[in-house]
Formats: sequence, structure tokens, C-alpha cells
Amino acid sequence: MPDDISAAIARTDGRFTRLEKRIAAYLQGRPEAVLVETSAEIAEKLDVSPMTVTRFFKKLGFENSAAAKAQTKHQLYGPAASRIGHRFENFSATRNQDDADADLEVATGAIRQALELRATALWKEIVDRVATADSVHAIGFQTMRYLADGLCLRLGYIRANVHLLDGSDGVYARLLTDPAPRRVLIIIDTFRYAAHGPVLARAARQRGIDVIVLCDEFCEWAPAITPWVLVFSAESRFFVGMPTGIHFALNLLVQDLIAGLGDKARAQIELLSGAQELFGQFLR
Repeated sequence: MPDDISAAIARTDGRFTRLEKRIAAYLQGRPEAVLVETSAEIAEKLDVSPMTVTRFFKKLGFENSAAAKAQTKHQLYGPAASRIGHRFENFSATRNQDDADADLEVATGAIRQALELRATALWKEIVDRVATADSVHAIGFQTMRYLADGLCLRLGYIRANVHLLDGSDGVYARLLTDPAPRRVLIIIDTFRYAAHGPVLARAARQRGIDVIVLCDEFCEWAPAITPWVLVFSAESRFFVGMPTGIHFALNLLVQDLIAGLGDKARAQIELLSGAQELFGQFLR
């Protein structure tokens, strides 16, 4: 049985039919799809027949899609040596001349997903919560810290009382002792999740703080704590996580908040523009 979906695809590439290559490109982009999508769902998404998906998995050496799912689950959640020790080796083995097309498919799919979320009632409620809050706090765990940092920098241009949390004090005092009556906490995290994430989210909710979580589809803890969860497909094709969907969604969030804040956003931007002129921030 193949030990890794991506490696198995790379080894079998020369024997794929045209439609099977479409499936291969999709699963190379996000091999965890076999965990969260049925063969029928994959077939519908890629406009191929369920039988084509079944033949694809058999060609890889799996008895069926269930066997592929079981093996992928072991790869992700099994012994550390299997999940981490061979990660770079497997990544290197699957890179080939078709990388540009596959990378484009992953990126465009992530952007499309963000736009679809933007059209939901959940998104509109999140925009309203952030726009009307007295203070906003954001934290990105592990490699997602840069997204929270960038979000806070940009939010600070359009509204007051925006704070980046880093947890360096060990108790997140800036959030939990904030006297503002309406507070929002934005958490950004992907697999493998920081242990502090659910603890912080529960503590915030117990204090009446609205908690918004942006995560991938393997985050089981968030929906049990807060209704405001934006889920994005994991982009595991890349050795270092490239959260294109989350990144683009945060850009959309800022744009929608500008519209939602209206004159308040304009006043904040004018205030900061004046400060920039005072301190001579720009050459021109």
C-alpha cells in the first residue's frame, strides 16, 4: 500500500488518463481532501464520474477511497516519524515540472473559497461584530502570527483600539483585563494547533468576549466554543504553510470593515494621515 498520497501520485503520474490527471492535481494540492470529502464529492467538484475517482485510487494501489482515507489519516496523525520525519523527503519527491499549474489551482481555489465565504450571513455577522466592538484583539499562533500582526496594523488605520496579542505574559492579560464592554478576539491557527488556542477561546467566551476563529478544516475545537468560525481548506501542497485563503479573506475583511465603519473609518484614516505628515513618514 502506498505510504503517502502525494508520493504515490508522483510515482504513477505517467499512467494517468486526462481526467485522472485532474484528480491528481487536486489531491497534490491538498491531499487531506481524502479525509474530509467522499469520492462522490471529489467527483462532483472536479466534474468527473465517481467511477473515475474509484479507478484513480485503485491505480495508486489502494483498494478504494476508504483505504486511501485510512492511510492519509495515519500519515497525518500517526507516529511523529511518519508525519514529520519524512516530510521534506516526501515534499521533494513530489515536485515536478507541473508545479506551476498545480500551485495556481491551489491558489485560485483558496481565493474562490474566501469569496464564497464572504457572501454568507456568517461573514456579514463577523464584519458587524468587529465594526461595532469597543476593542479588537487578534492573535496568530505559530506561523500564523504574521497574519494577525498584519491584520492589526491595517485595522489600526480604520478603527481605534486594535491590539495584537502575543501571549508572552502567559496569561493574555491585555485581553482578559480589558475593561471595554464589547470586545472581539480574532484567533488565526492551522494544523497542528496551539494548545493555548481553545483555552484562550473558552476564557474569552466566559467573559462575554466575541471569539472569531479562522482555521483549516481539521480544527475540531473551534465550533464547540464559538459560532463565528471561518473554515478554509488546508493547503498542504506547500512544505511551509501558505494560507492563501485565510490571507485573502483577511484582506476582504478589512475592505468590508471600511464600508461598515463608514465615516468612522474615514475619520481614523484622516487622523493617522495627519500624524504621518507631522512625523514626516514619507519622502513624497
